[in-house]
Amino acid sequence: MNCALLRRYEGLGYPVVTTTTEREGGLDALHARLAGRTSVFVGQSGVGKSSLIDRLLPDEELRIGELSKDSRKGTHTTTTARLYRLPEAEGAELIDSPGIREFGLIHLDEQQVTEGFIEFRALPGCTLPLTRPSPPQEPGCALLEAVERGEIHPERFTSYRRILDSLEAS
Repeated sequence: MNCALLRRYEGLGYPVVTTTTEREGGLDALHARLAGRTSVFVGQSGVGKSSLIDRLLPDEELRIGELSKDSRKGTHTTTTARLYRLPEAEGAELIDSPGIREFGLIHLDEQQVTEGFIEFRALPGCTLPLTRPSPPQEPGCALLEAVERGEIHPERFTSYRRILDSLEAS
């Protein structure tokens, strides 16, 4: 687990819940987070969504694939979304969804991508598009200045640029 990455997302205001199935009470924080809500587990195929749900719902018979010999990740087994009620988290419902084999953002425009980076929202924009092959050196670009001051993590900015570049390439 990349703790620094988790702390970075916590710092942005995203709720982060760490769990373990290796000790008693390792799922307590997750149960508390799921209580009173309908939640969906979404992610790439084979990352362990169904395995985690299997631990949350020990009385259910979930179909869980073996680990792939090549990737050491689980194999795609969930083919339809299914709603479960969690007995240990009051009022909690959980949807196990089929895994995502490929993820793309080509249906979004530059503004929508920018809005997805919550730490950018309070900053005024720049007059140059940020999709150039190298970062613009425009004086007064609030986004670049925030990266330079350490208010925006350089890896987040790089990720943002990579997404925008992928939109241009499609």
